[in-house]
Amino acid sequence: MGCSANMNDAYDAARFIGLRLRRWGRIHVSQYKVKWGTVRVYCSFGWYSFHGITHPGYAYSQYPKWLWRLALDTGPLIRMFNWLVVPYQQWLYRRTYAQAVKRWSHLRAEILCAADWPELLKGL
Repeated sequence: MGCSANMNDAYDAARFIGLRLRRWGRIHVSQYKVKWGTVRVYCSFGWYSFHGITHPGYAYSQYPKWLWRLALDTGPLIRMFNWLVVPYQQWLYRRTYAQAVKRWSHLRAEILCAADWPELLKGL
């Protein structure tokens, strides 16, 4: 019973991290899961198109075809704001992982060992 409870907790931690990063940081989270007992959240910082702001984490367009082309054309304009957006996203990434470690303290190693950006998590 303890093992499956930890797996459920690990999935809850992965889901917490992934959804929080998408919602509050508009961070592109391509996947969150538990693999071999570790929490995996795959993400990337910065905005590269308008679609990435409105629908972070979606691989396919959520717009009609005519609007998709316009959203792609705004990419260079959107990327100009990455100097401001990326530091905020990195701060949120660290804060979210800190909250997850605090909430699921019994899974600290499982949460931190497979993080995409371990250099941002030093000291947790």
